[in-house]
Amino acid sequence: MPQRILQTVKKAGYQAGLLLLLVGSSAQAGDILVTVDDIQATATVHAALVYGEQQRWPEQPLRQQQSDNRQLRMIDLPPGRYAIQLFQDRNGNGQLDQGRRGIPLEPVGFSANPPLLNGKPTPGDSLFEHGTADTQLRIRLQSPKAKK
Repeated sequence: MPQRILQTVKKAGYQAGLLLLLVGSSAQAGDILVTVDDIQATATVHAALVYGEQQRWPEQPLRQQQSDNRQLRMIDLPPGRYAIQLFQDRNGNGQLDQGRRGIPLEPVGFSANPPLLNGKPTPGDSLFEHGTADTQLRIRLQSPKAKK
């Protein structure tokens, strides 16, 4: 009888160890690597990362980052659904310049590269999945056109 209890305890310990291993591996975080296409000048690119399920782009994103070249790397992000918006700061004032009607005067881009014909896309329009490995994205900068 004691031997049977010992086997049960060993089996339970093995299962608990396996469970911890699986939970630990699912909690891994990868990087999001963004390549920016159609940069129009030598200027800083600003990026904001948000949860993809949000209805609007929040004032305070999860992460903000900037780069002076075509590559951005957001490190150590847990798996989830995200969205990114970019703008190229051509005049170096650190913000996206907009016209009176809110139309951007500087190039902008969004993950999933949605069209800008109907205005600024939502995070849901720009949604992408990020897993435990690194995620590579290509985001195209666009100069929005005014509606006629």
